[in-house]
Amino acid sequence: MKNIFYYIYTIYAWLVGGLVFFTIAALSILILYVVPVKKFRPIFILLLKFNLLIMFIRVKVEMPKNFNFESDKRYIYMPNHVSILDAPIMAAYIPQLVNAVEAKEHFSWAIYGKLIEKWGNIPIERKSVQKSITSMNKAKLKLQNDNSILVFPEGGRTRNGQLLRFKKLPFQLAKDAGVAIIPVGMSGVYSLNKKGSVLMRPGRVKIKFASPIPAEKVIALPHDELMKETRAQIESLIEYI
Repeated sequence: MKNIFYYIYTIYAWLVGGLVFFTIAALSILILYVVPVKKFRPIFILLLKFNLLIMFIRVKVEMPKNFNFESDKRYIYMPNHVSILDAPIMAAYIPQLVNAVEAKEHFSWAIYGKLIEKWGNIPIERKSVQKSITSMNKAKLKLQNDNSILVFPEGGRTRNGQLLRFKKLPFQLAKDAGVAIIPVGMSGVYSLNKKGSVLMRPGRVKIKFASPIPAEKVIALPHDELMKETRAQIESLIEYI
């Protein structure tokens, strides 16, 4: 009986949730031709949260105590990556306008690809080291002149819920740009949808933001130690709910 419920929900999630998402995306593309991203973002966030609501996905956000968030300061947000739902969830709940570093193939997807292009996200060709470096240089310019950056340090979605090995380039980006890293732990998303499966489930998601790793420390630490510290913080934020 439980399995039948999940199959029914999966059909609902893809048909209704998917239809609402792509309607939001299509309308957003049209709006972004005439309205700047910064002005449209508050409305877009509400639409994304509504989309999650009708999919019966409840999200709770926890910020660190005494977190003095500065909206005009640039950060690199580094969350764990487990599901296709990660990007819209993070876009809806990161407390700042961000541009994401996304796989190049995403930009060729119907409607979604145009949306992330208009939003200013940065394509990365993960199989080419040289092209990946070029993408990180574009992200550096964004950090210096425009917005914060969202990048998944694993470079891809996990298949078992555990953190994958981290890529070095996001940490080189943080060092070159001289900005703080904010580790982020997402819990519960893996149970909603797993890589390689079309099955969806409703449920609860918790997003926990760590205090920023200061820019001075990001610059001073060797790559391996910076990766190790960031990984340890992300792991400490994840709850297996």
